[in-house]
Amino acid sequence: MKRQLKQVALMMIVILPFAVMARSTPASSGKAVFWSDSSCFLMNGSTMSNGCSTRRSFEIPLTSDSANRKTVFVTAIGATPSKNVGCMAVGVNREATVFWGGARRWLPAFGSAQVITLTDAYVPGYGYLFVNCHLDPGGQVNVVDHNA
Repeated sequence: MKRQLKQVALMMIVILPFAVMARSTPASSGKAVFWSDSSCFLMNGSTMSNGCSTRRSFEIPLTSDSANRKTVFVTAIGATPSKNVGCMAVGVNREATVFWGGARRWLPAFGSAQVITLTDAYVPGYGYLFVNCHLDPGGQVNVVDHNA
């Protein structure tokens, strides 16, 4: 019994903080920034791609459990530079009057799934977090991971 209690305590100390720290959100939980662009976004296995002939904007809300700086990882695919994806993470106060973050970063390479790392968002107490991505035609967002 004593051994089992030690194992449970160790699990709570080692594993639980990691479970609370990271969240994954599929791209399908987002939406077009402009309602009229909704038909441009095509879902396949919870990934979202731009099926229109020009760049469109897509936004994904993220859950935030604490007031602090956020690191966000967007996994996306662009087959070529003309099918690029650029994202920015933004923290907002609950009144939506102050925004933190917003430096847009683009795919580092093309032809396979790549991670776009965003480190400049801050979420205040009772604020919220979202990711905004520009998708060129054929660009695809797969999933967003972040510290909660």
